[in-house]
Amino acid sequence: METTPRPSWRPFVLIALVVTVALASSATPTPLYVDYQQAWGTSGTMITVVYAVYALAVLIPLLFLGRLSDAVGRRPVILTGLVLLAVSMAVLAVAPNVGWLIAARITQGVSVGLITGPAAAALIELHPRRDSRIGALTSSSTTNFGIAGGVLLSGAVATASSSPLTLPYQVIAAATVALLAAVSAFVPETAGGSSTVREALRLRPPTVPARMRSTFALAAICVIVSWSVGGVFLGLGGAIARDLLGRSDYLVTGLVVAALQGAAGVAQLVWNLRAGPDQWRRGMTVGVALLLPGLVVASLSLEWRTVPGFLLAALLTGLGMGLLFLIGTTLVAQSAPAEARGQVFAALYLVAYTALGVPAVLAALAAEQIGLIPAYHLLAAIVGATGLVALAVVAVRGRGR
Repeated sequence: METTPRPSWRPFVLIALVVTVALASSATPTPLYVDYQQAWGTSGTMITVVYAVYALAVLIPLLFLGRLSDAVGRRPVILTGLVLLAVSMAVLAVAPNVGWLIAARITQGVSVGLITGPAAAALIELHPRRDSRIGALTSSSTTNFGIAGGVLLSGAVATASSSPLTLPYQVIAAATVALLAAVSAFVPETAGGSSTVREALRLRPPTVPARMRSTFALAAICVIVSWSVGGVFLGLGGAIARDLLGRSDYLVTGLVVAALQGAAGVAQLVWNLRAGPDQWRRGMTVGVALLLPGLVVASLSLEWRTVPGFLLAALLTGLGMGLLFLIGTTLVAQSAPAEARGQVFAALYLVAYTALGVPAVLAALAAEQIGLIPAYHLLAAIVGATGLVALAVVAVRGRGR
């Protein structure tokens, strides 16, 4: 009597690691930006532009290749992303000036854009029970834990190493090459054939099926609020830490960003254990209720110039940020049709990376004009107001049912 083989968790875990390493790579330069600025004599605005070009580069595959993994499969797109990621780490490790740094960040952004949409879809399809809730949780939590791990790794390695602008990238490059081999060997294909490659490569932005557009809009609001906060901390974290301490400190910068992102990941895991899949309204409310006080405490900590207070604010803000991102990805995971799952997640990440890059650039430009701390206050007020809009949308939608 033949028995059906038990589904393997290995492919699911490998794709989760791919997302973790890809997002870790995106945060690796964060503690090092101040050193680049000092070594090359560039302005704070230029360094923030270096950060922002990554977020903008992510949009290229999300805008124009969102359908590709639905057509040719998840594996080839993810593998291509891993190859480009390894190349970008090599260039970052040897970058002699800001031009090379920008080129490396653009390559890195394209690679992460190729990986995130297909990987988010693959996490649902590779789950042994094809559980969309667990797939969404894994996608969102690995994103936050990856960023937290990347910035902590970079800060710790840079502190202990005599080559702080080289060794952190070499570590990520080695992990990327190992994952490239593992995905090639052990991850099966889960998609492909929904359209021709020629059709998938037509240059047009990803679309959202009409029947889920209202749900997608709500998910997008959650993601905008969440990733805007992350963008400000990632783009300005080093400058804020230097302003508070009066000197550059890799580990303090790493701890600030890791506190934010780590708290976000923990909030997602705890919420998933305690709340049901239909608790998204409550999740949005709790998320905004945590995020708003966190932003206020951060502003007060900057005025009082207290590092422990700012770390506490990052933890509190991160809890709210994580819940909102989880709610956004869960709404999409539960609503997207299988044949368009890749492009819908690409559309969601298109929103996310726009929210990640634009506020950071605006904050840097504002900091040049009004100062770093007032610029943070301004961005925090805008993000907080957007969070309140999200709650108003939930309230209106609830009354309409």
